[in-house]
Amino acid sequence: MSQNVTSKNAQTAALKKSTKEVDGRLARGGKTRAALLESAFDEIYEHGFQSASLANILRAADCTKGSLYHHFPDKHALGIAAAQAKINEHFEKMWFASLAATQDPLTTIINCIQRYMDEGDARLIRLGCPVQNLSQEMSPIDEEFRLLLAELIANWHNALASALRRGVENNTVSQTANIDEIAALVITSHQGNIGVLKATRDLDLARNTMAALFSYLNNQRPASA
Repeated sequence: MSQNVTSKNAQTAALKKSTKEVDGRLARGGKTRAALLESAFDEIYEHGFQSASLANILRAADCTKGSLYHHFPDKHALGIAAAQAKINEHFEKMWFASLAATQDPLTTIINCIQRYMDEGDARLIRLGCPVQNLSQEMSPIDEEFRLLLAELIANWHNALASALRRGVENNTVSQTANIDEIAALVITSHQGNIGVLKATRDLDLARNTMAALFSYLNNQRPASA
């Protein structure tokens, strides 16, 4: 009887050890993948996808080439995954969370755009918007990148439109407002402003563009507001 108990205890201990080892490998693997996505996105943002260096990515992530190819078959797959993960993360932080919670979307949109000047990535003025950069570089030559970027922009448009419709229901947006036009203008105006800022480094010009857009948005409120 005691031998059976000892055997069962040994099996339990071995199972716990095996599970712990597997959990440890999964955790390390997750950290490695996250580090690769982070460093790949930074490298692509700085130099563009085509000029991005795998050596720089591996060095920044503190990973081996074997670790890279364990998670991604090639540079293209890494670039797609990095763009999707980091741009989605950016949209969630800068737009989606606020839009999903607001009852006053016009004010929220204005605040989101203002945050780009106050709290945005310090590289924004020098490097511009990563969505815009990748759109210009990769959309004409790579359909997978183009479709990814188109989906990201569509998700942004949908989040804006959904919040604006909620504003119509809550009487914080005019009943006569054209929701799709407002959402489209916000995206294209904001993207264009960042592109011009990248080229000119002229903060006054960027702020004047923002002021014009904010004036338009405030005119979309109900007359009694």
